[in-house]
Amino acid sequence: MLLQTKGLVKRYGDVLAVDHVNIDIWEGEILGLLGPNGAGKTTLINMILGLTKINGGDITIFGKDSIHHAGEVKKNIGIVPQELAIYEDLTAAENVAFFGRLYGLRGRELQDRVREALVFVGLDERSKQYPKKFSGGMKRRLNIACAVVHKPKLIIMDEPT
Repeated sequence: MLLQTKGLVKRYGDVLAVDHVNIDIWEGEILGLLGPNGAGKTTLINMILGLTKINGGDITIFGKDSIHHAGEVKKNIGIVPQELAIYEDLTAAENVAFFGRLYGLRGRELQDRVREALVFVGLDERSKQYPKKFSGGMKRRLNIACAVVHKPKLIIMDEPT
């Protein structure tokens, strides 16, 4: 199992944002969270990523408690945030390489992974271009390349479209 939540709860004062959510995600599965604005989707994602403190329940990722093994767990997750996380003053390849380095990639392996990620999202021919000239969809694809360059076991996308 890649990800499991049991009875996950998040409160902001009197507001119950996440109400005893149970999720099981196995390798190869795709899960989509659907709901209106304010339903708690991003809060749930942030709890899974360890960015928002949980008020109750448990999160297990790759068979490990996500709080006690946070560093080990996070290095195997790719994140595509709701807001773009790219640098307009770096080329597409430089953006992907920057995020690859954050995950410990270096040298030839980094170069190969950058190329693979850009091919995967269809931006390999634009690797030397700056994202400030990209369309919104191309920027989103670049953001995905940044999230997968280290070949994570789990990819979490918040509002990927």
